[in-house]
Amino acid sequence: MSTTRVQMEPAFAPSARPGDARVTWLIARRAALESLRDRMTLAFNALFALLVPFLVVWLVVRPQTADHGGKTGAALGIVIATYMLVVGLMPSSGAIGIASGVFAGEKEQGNLAPLLATPASNRAIFGGKVLGAVLPAFLYAAIAEVCYLSGVALLVGVDKLRLLPAAQSLAMLALVPSYAVLGAAVASLISSRVRTYQSAQTLSSLALFPIMGALFALAFAMQTWGAWLLLVAVIAVVAVDALLIVVSAATWRREEVMAHR
Repeated sequence: MSTTRVQMEPAFAPSARPGDARVTWLIARRAALESLRDRMTLAFNALFALLVPFLVVWLVVRPQTADHGGKTGAALGIVIATYMLVVGLMPSSGAIGIASGVFAGEKEQGNLAPLLATPASNRAIFGGKVLGAVLPAFLYAAIAEVCYLSGVALLVGVDKLRLLPAAQSLAMLALVPSYAVLGAAVASLISSRVRTYQSAQTLSSLALFPIMGALFALAFAMQTWGAWLLLVAVIAVVAVDALLIVVSAATWRREEVMAHR
């Protein structure tokens, strides 16, 4: 569990009245830095970012290049592009655990009340918490993608990278942060409504399991889609992310949290 100790700062003073974008960034930066300093989280994500991509290439992609019935040409290129999403989502799943503690965990630690006492809006708080949970995940996912493509070049062949279809590859890369934000937003929503970190983590896992399963199924179905359909799918996920954060912030009763601190 990663918690963030938020203190009253001049940037949050009533006389300054910073905009939502500024407050969102301040909250996100603090949460992200706190997560990056956690050694256990760092080790866990390093494993997924550095080792797992090579295992995916060795155990999944490489066998499909064999001459005996393996995929070649455009079909192999789509397979390589699809697993770019899988590899990127593995390290980004850590954002869900972080997001599970951004409200419930901080309530348990007594770190949330100082932030709620500032003029920061609910939307800025939710946006900052979600962004702070996913920023480290974006970094790990980027490292994982580099390792994956390097693994394809080393274990399968540099020439196979030329088979990557541009539209599918860009769509899979765009879905990595979109899916990560979706998971973090759902976890934050649940965390803001429960009292303990354990409850938030359990309920988040139960809620996200079918959602992520459906999204993975969508990703594999997208192998045969055209460029325009891929673009629509990415935009739809981004829209759901934004809507979920806005609705979560609008329906959150922060005064109840402050009353029971």
